Amino acid sequence: MERELRRIKCFLKDADAKGKRDERVKNWVNDVIQVAYLAEDAIGTFLIKVHQSKGGLSFINRFKPNALIARHHVGVEIGKVKELLNEIMASREMYGIQNLGEDGDALNLTSVRRCHFSSQSYDADVVGLFHDQKVLLEQLMDHQHQRLCVISIVGIGGLGKTTLAKKLYHNNAVSNHFHKRIWVTVSQENSLMGLLRKMLENVTEIEREKLERMAENDLIDMINDLLRTQSFLVVLDDIWREDAWNQLQRIFPDVNSGSRVLITTRFLNVAKRADPRSIPYQLSLLNDDESMKLLLKKAFPYVDAEANCSSELLDIGHCLMRECGGLPLALVVLGGLLSIKDKTPIVWRRLLETMDWAAEGRQCQEILALSYEDLPYHMKSCFLYLGAYPEDYEITGNVLVRQWIAEGFIPQEERKTMEDTGEAILEELIQRSLIHVYTRKNNGSVKKCGVHDLLLDFTRSAAKKDRFLTICSAENDQPISWALSRRVAIHNINDTMINEIYPMHGLRTFMLFAPHDHPIVSQIFKFQFLRVLDLIGPTNLQRLPEQIKLMIHLRFLRWQYEITSGLPSSIGNLQFLETIDLSNGTDIPITLWKIKTLRHVRHPYCQPPQSLMLRNLLTLRCVNFGSHKAINWRFPNLRKLRVFICEEHHGAMLTHLLSGLDHLISLSIVAKQWPVEIDTKDFPFHNRLLSLTLLGIWPKGNTISEFPACLTKLVLCYSELEEDPMPKLERLQYLVTLKLIGNVHLGKTMVCSAGGFPKLESLYITTVSPKRTSMFLVLQYKRELANLEEWRVEPGAMPKLAFLELTLCKKLKMLPDLQHLTSLQELKLRYISQEFMLRLERESGEDWYKIQHVPKLTFEKCVC
Repeated sequence: MERELRRIKCFLKDADAKGKRDERVKNWVNDVIQVAYLAEDAIGTFLIKVHQSKGGLSFINRFKPNALIARHHVGVEIGKVKELLNEIMASREMYGIQNLGEDGDALNLTSVRRCHFSSQSYDADVVGLFHDQKVLLEQLMDHQHQRLCVISIVGIGGLGKTTLAKKLYHNNAVSNHFHKRIWVTVSQENSLMGLLRKMLENVTEIEREKLERMAENDLIDMINDLLRTQSFLVVLDDIWREDAWNQLQRIFPDVNSGSRVLITTRFLNVAKRADPRSIPYQLSLLNDDESMKLLLKKAFPYVDAEANCSSELLDIGHCLMRECGGLPLALVVLGGLLSIKDKTPIVWRRLLETMDWAAEGRQCQEILALSYEDLPYHMKSCFLYLGAYPEDYEITGNVLVRQWIAEGFIPQEERKTMEDTGEAILEELIQRSLIHVYTRKNNGSVKKCGVHDLLLDFTRSAAKKDRFLTICSAENDQPISWALSRRVAIHNINDTMINEIYPMHGLRTFMLFAPHDHPIVSQIFKFQFLRVLDLIGPTNLQRLPEQIKLMIHLRFLRWQYEITSGLPSSIGNLQFLETIDLSNGTDIPITLWKIKTLRHVRHPYCQPPQSLMLRNLLTLRCVNFGSHKAINWRFPNLRKLRVFICEEHHGAMLTHLLSGLDHLISLSIVAKQWPVEIDTKDFPFHNRLLSLTLLGIWPKGNTISEFPACLTKLVLCYSELEEDPMPKLERLQYLVTLKLIGNVHLGKTMVCSAGGFPKLESLYITTVSPKRTSMFLVLQYKRELANLEEWRVEPGAMPKLAFLELTLCKKLKMLPDLQHLTSLQELKLRYISQEFMLRLERESGEDWYKIQHVPKLTFEKCVC
């Protein structure tokens, strides 16, 4: 049966390559897909029933009654599948579908070029918005109108409303004009409570759990109090309904402080209702010159378009451009498609002739369809999978790749991990402009990404046709058939929809995003074919039931909220499990570590058994040596490790563990008893480590040679160094991010010399990590650079620094001269003294000249 399924999948790939734009082939392929689903279910059922017999597939156990019955049932299913296949194959001649053996476009992953974008990568697509930006800037900072004004940007989807709003939000003059700025994406599927929590997360450091417990009126009161005393700018992106604005408007106090609310919407009635006294700003389509500029910008992303584009190619480009109708999204996606094609007139002309431009007003949909059909066969499933996420959701890159792997979308390539191949596919989708990047990591890989609303609608429409994916949402105004879907994502649902969900026995993925207390969550353990179980929203389920032992196909398990009673020991039955991500501190049974397929384990505090070999393990965060006196852990392919040291003898155990890790690129060591010394230069990963976090630890010998030379990120916490660490750290040539957290330096002076930190972009000298962490932060240690009085930054130091945060340095007398740091875009000073703040007063302060060139300034006075 597995051989038959492999043949079906190969045939599907060939058919897809042959008939990308042929409706006959598409319909026929859909029939074959349904048969492939039946074949998968038959194999899955067989494995479950044999597993339930507790005998496995050994020779003797094959002939136990349960196994014999299971084999009989799968034999019947094989007969059904072959009968259906014969009917479908016979229909080929009727449809006129022949010669489907041609290869499709192969994915050349080695040609994918990774682009290093900043968090403001939307600048790359800004064309033709300069006049719009100027007009709206005047409205935002109009001193004549001190009342609370609502400014609306109105236009159809894909026109660039969000791009323009982001340009305004990040504008230097705007960031200096308003005391507080908040960005919230509303979209179609957001509850008021969810929006209120998002707003508070923007302006306070309140814990997520506390926000979840607060009532609606308490949230509104807190936002009101925060906004009442200062001028503010709140951006509400993508409002769809008038009632959404009616709920939100009472949040914003009007105290004649010159505050503004900026909204983007597709609907003129929403804009007029938001503020009848303000005229909505209606965004127009791009003209021909602007359209051509944007198209070429995306089609030639790495070179000068005009220098590399022949006159014949330009003529065809103009024809393609005109068919986009001035819609920026259509131009961006079409340009992304052209960027991976040969830059020849024959190829571009073929593309022009392929498009069906007859349908008025459907240019964008036609371009999206063409870009989708152009994808290699296995990459289509990766793209459609994005439809499971809510609108405007910031998708974590490595989580998405791991879900693709769990689903079986990623092919195994020689000498590559599937994670590497998955990242290359993600980069290919980004280059094609089907996915946009929010932020990247220091090594250039995708940290957060997302999908435009119109592309998201397209993925869901395409996925629905062959039962690939179903979205459960109260916003759906048409009846939805759940029973046959292969993947379900719950965004928000009402009780009348619940009973229809239960029959989904063939389910492969279940994702829960919204909080929900209905028993639906406990029912998911009936779905024994599940490969991906992703519970992001809080639920009423406090423990994993024993039923989980029957979900033997599960490969990806993420649980973001508390499990009070620990994991059942039967979780060891999940012999295909690859990723387990638990954000709470529940106990992990020893049976989990018997799963040989484990690739990624994420847990606040876990302790593996004394002897353990996991060849496939790539990520282990966080691990504790516990009461072990010695360990025999072998993880030969491990890439990311976070480890706790609680006892003195753990140092030797850590050295033993690290000596066997050849492929490590990220290491985090947390020492409860600090300071501790550790020698890293002789470890096999020394010349490949990119990220290093040391809490309470400093390299043995106190020399810079102990640090891996290729580090791009370094975090030091509570090192309690008597000597200034900067002269050693500034010689790390590739360092992009440096975080000095807590009492790293005991001295009074720190100096960054000329030529030091040549590639540093972000510097944190702070009390605690900006991220929430469990790294023993509540221990009885001083939490600030208690003795630091002087910090000097010489001209020529840190030439690429873009972000600087300084927190709770009580004895620091003044800020260093930052005039020469011309690349500095943001300066954040937190919990500084009154005297320190007076020196930095705008224009009147004696140190104002040091920072007046920085576009974004944030000051928080010390409350101690």
